[in-house]
Amino acid sequence: MEELDHQAFVTLAEQQHFGRAARTLGMSPSALTRRVQALEADLGQPLLRRLAQGIELTAAGLTFLRFSRAQLKEHTELRNELREEAESPTGDLLIACTVTACHTVLPTLLARFRASYPGVTLRLLTQDAARSLDQLEASEVDLAVIPVEPGGPANLKSRVLGRTDFAFIAPRGVAEISEVLAADEPDLSRLPFVLPLSGLERTRLLDWLKQRKHRPRIVAEVRGNEGIIAMVTLGSGVALVPSLVLDNSPLRDQVDRVDGLDLPAGYEVALCARPSTLSRRVVSAFWDMAKDHDVPRS
Repeated sequence: MEELDHQAFVTLAEQQHFGRAARTLGMSPSALTRRVQALEADLGQPLLRRLAQGIELTAAGLTFLRFSRAQLKEHTELRNELREEAESPTGDLLIACTVTACHTVLPTLLARFRASYPGVTLRLLTQDAARSLDQLEASEVDLAVIPVEPGGPANLKSRVLGRTDFAFIAPRGVAEISEVLAADEPDLSRLPFVLPLSGLERTRLLDWLKQRKHRPRIVAEVRGNEGIIAMVTLGSGVALVPSLVLDNSPLRDQVDRVDGLDLPAGYEVALCARPSTLSRRVVSAFWDMAKDHDVPRS
C-alpha cells in the first residue's frame, strides 16, 4: 500500500462523500472508487457501504481508518526527521591532520562549522601527513588535511585549503654546517640532513637533490615537520620544511633560514575524502563548507 492509499481513505472517511473527497484529493470519483476497491480486494474485507447521501464505514473500515491515520502520522514524522537531519546533521566527524593544520588552515573553518552544526561532535586526530593519508584510505577517519600535488590524489576527492612554499633551515652555531653554506655554490653532499620518514616532502627533497647530483648524508629521519624543526634546533643537521609550518612553529626563531638556494616547488594543503564517505550528511556538510574557504599562502 502506498501513502496515497492511506491519504485517500482517510479523506473519504472524513468527507463521507466520494465526490467531495475526490475533489479534495485532486482525482476523479471513478479513480477514487477504483483505489478503494483495490484496498478491499487486498484486505479481503468491505471497508464501506454506499448510502443515498454518502458512505458509511464498516467495522473493518473503522479498523483500517485507525491504521491509515497511524501510517500517515509515522510518515510525516519520518519526513520531518529526515529534513531536520539534512538541515542540521548530528553525529561524529573524525578529521586527521597535522598540528600545523590545526593552527593555520583549519581554525576558521572549524569555527564556522561548529556554529552552523552544533549537533556534530568534531574529533581531530593530530599526526603526520603520511599517517593521516594511510588512515583515510583505510576508512579509519572521515576526512584528512594533507599535502597534495596539484589536482590531489587520483583516488580521492580534494579541496584546497592552503598553499605553501618550502624553506631550508639550518641550526645556529654549528661550524661545519655554516662553513658549507657560506660557499658561493654549497656542496650539499657535505651536509647532514634531517628528513621526514615518508610523504610528499621527503619525495620532493630527494628528487630535488638527485637532479642536482647531491648525495645527502641522512643523519635523522623524523615523523612530522614539527619534530624535524626540533631536531634542527639541536644541531643535528639541515632540513627542508614547508614555510607554513616554519612560520607557525614556536621554534622558528631558533633556526636560520638558508637563503640563496633554488628551492623545490611548494605544494597545496587540501581537505581530502573518499568519494563514498561524502554520502554521509555530516561529512558532506563539512565538505560543502570548505568550498568557500579562503585559501592562505605562506
